[in-house]
This record gives sequence, C-alpha cells and structure tokens, in this order.
Amino acid sequence: MEMDIKMERILGFYKSQKYLDCHFKLDGQQIGAHKLILAGSSPSFESLLLGDMGKNVIELFDEHVKFAEFKQVLDYLYTSNINIYSVINAWNLYYIANIYLLDGLGLICLGYIKKHLTINNVVMSYEYADLYNRADLKKICLDDMINYVNSILNCYYHMKPSTIHQILKGLKVHDINLLVNVIKWGIIECEIKNVSILPSNIIERLREENLISYFQINCLDFTKCAEIKDNVILDTLTTLIDIFEWTPDSFDRTMLCHTTVTPNFCHLRTGFKIASRLGLLQHEEFISEFRVSTNMIIFGLSIGTPISPYLNYSLPHFDGDIRVRICYSDRERDVIEPVKYIGQIPYGETDFYINLNNSYVLEPECSYNFRISFRNPNDKEQLPLHCYYMSEILHNRSKDVAIKFYEMNGSIIRGVSFYPA
Repeated sequence: MEMDIKMERILGFYKSQKYLDCHFKLDGQQIGAHKLILAGSSPSFESLLLGDMGKNVIELFDEHVKFAEFKQVLDYLYTSNINIYSVINAWNLYYIANIYLLDGLGLICLGYIKKHLTINNVVMSYEYADLYNRADLKKICLDDMINYVNSILNCYYHMKPSTIHQILKGLKVHDINLLVNVIKWGIIECEIKNVSILPSNIIERLREENLISYFQINCLDFTKCAEIKDNVILDTLTTLIDIFEWTPDSFDRTMLCHTTVTPNFCHLRTGFKIASRLGLLQHEEFISEFRVSTNMIIFGLSIGTPISPYLNYSLPHFDGDIRVRICYSDRERDVIEPVKYIGQIPYGETDFYINLNNSYVLEPECSYNFRISFRNPNDKEQLPLHCYYMSEILHNRSKDVAIKFYEMNGSIIRGVSFYPA
C-alpha cells in the first residue's frame, strides 16, 4: 500500500514536471524525468544518465524517434501502461524499446502487432520482423502473405525484392493473376528508379531480381488476357510469352482449375448436428446472413455439397455449377461480382471450397448475405442438402476479428477464409 502511494507521488511529480534531474530534447521540444526511475528500468538509461559520464540534458538526433512516441515510452516507465493506437505506432515504440533495452515494452508492442495484422500492414510487419530477427512474427506474416498473395501485392505498401522472393518461393501455383501483380510491382520499381514504364524496362527489372524464373508458359491462361485493360501490362505479358521456358506440361491446364480442396487458412465452423434437410430447386439460392466485426476481405467459402438423389450412390459426382454471391441483406445488389464454378461437384456433403476472386472490403456497419445456388443439368428435381447447426462466430487469430452468422435453420457454409483489411 505504501509502495503504491509512493509511486503515485512519483508519477505526480513526473506529470507536473517537478524535481526533475534530467531532460530530453528532440523535435524542438523538451521533456523531463527522474534519473533513478529511468535507470532502474533499463541498463541503457543507467549508463546514459548515471556515473561519471552521466548527462543531465540529452539531445536526441535520431530521425526515427519522434517526441510524442518518446513521451509514450517515458509514460510507460512511470505507469507500466501504454496506449498503442496503430501497428505503425507499435513498430516505432518497438524501435525505441530496442534502443533502450526495454524488453517488457518490446513484448507488448509485438503482441499488439500480432493481434492487429491487416492486408495493409502485414508486409511492413514482415520486413520489420526480418530486420529485428523476430522469427515467430516473421513466420506468421509470411504465412498470411502467401495465403492472401494477390490482395497483399495490391496493397499500398511496396515490398522489397527479398520479400516478394519469399512469397513466390512459398507458393505452389504461379498463375496469370499472380504474374500480373508481379508486373505491377515491376512498374512501381521503374517509377522509383525514374525509368520509363515500358515492357522492356519492367522485364529487365524482374530479370534483375530473378522473378521471371518462378513462372512458366503454363501460367498463362490466355482466355483471361482479354480481361486486362492496362496496355502496359498486356504488352508486358505478350513480350513474356517469348521469354518463358517451355516445359513438357506447358499445356497442362490443371494448374488453372478452380481449387476445390479447402485450404488450411480457411477458418472452419464447428458442426453440431443436422438441423434440416433442404431441397433446392435449380438455381434457387441458399441464403445466410452475416456481419463482420471490423473492415474485412473475404477470400473464399467452404460449403457442403448436395446429397446424391440416387439410392445406390453409384455416381460420386455430377457435372454442374455452383454460383456464390455476396449481397447486402436489405437489398439484392451484389457487393462483389458473382463467382461461378463450373465442373465436377462431388455428392455426399463433401467440403467444397470456392475462391472469391474479387477483393472487396466489407464493413462492420452493414449486414450481408451469402447466396449460394447449385445446378445439375442432368437432374431436373430438387437438389437435397443437409443443413447443420454450426458455431455462430468465426474468429481470426484475434478475437476482435470475427464473422457472426445469423442462421435459424442450420447452414451449408462450413468455413470462410477472411483477413482484416
């Protein structure tokens, strides 16, 4: 109790700037503190402030240390509390903590960063984690960048060549969408180096960083080239056709097929029991209402497939299509362009993953619907589906990043891959 009172009095002296015996000057401002408090918190402050070489006035000329954030650190040394307000703020505080050997503060900053990774800060966080040799955070960031690669490559942060190498090394499939985004990276590199944005210069930059070696001719789904409206990108792709190595499987189109295996980064719901058996007419939609807790991008859905209508279950699959829409709950308008899978669909309630190819930021203020429909052209009857009672909430690593479902009669949605925006 007496110790608490003493600390409250010392904190009061600091807040009122009384009985100070050291001052820090930076950014044209000055703040005072008490040497013993700082020295007791860090051997770095001890050597700086005490002993024969100790100083009373310290001028900080480090351009990476700002007055407001240095004051946050001093406040923390007196209170053991700190209010971090962004990932950039956390990394700036970590920089100061690293200089002054404040390990406890450093761990607090890293914990905040892990909980608040988004599409727009995960690359920056990966590169800082690499700089500071934080292997655990570096792995988390790299896994996320690989899982959500095309959105990551389209974010405003321009990554280093070593970072894009690590992403490409970790990917199993290098398709035309990825190549287009790598070309966009090359365009920004030309802008940074003040080089004319021409296909030859873009390709030369990609060659310098050995990025072309990750791609082969079979990554080019030429049917998609018509969708590319940027002439520089299209001309660069055309030029690359003559550069790629031809391989025995150059015309193997399986790499271009829509993935149907649920990826490990898809967050799966807990299933409890069958709620109902649903009979969908051809193209009739199953509707699931949901909300998001923060700005978020949804990348795909894992859904249950229809039960075989044949008693002998002799057919393992049917050739048909699945259509997925995301709409506002209060109107029919699509939030993203509808996605359609055409091909073999397995019977038997198999988890079936559908990529949503368009990145769109969903907002917590709105309510949305997943709308899913099936078509089996060989069967004019209803398609039977089992709807299961499932967990209502899906979380990311952080409990603050979640999707909440509002379903009264069960669901065919088994999982969702999503990431904070």
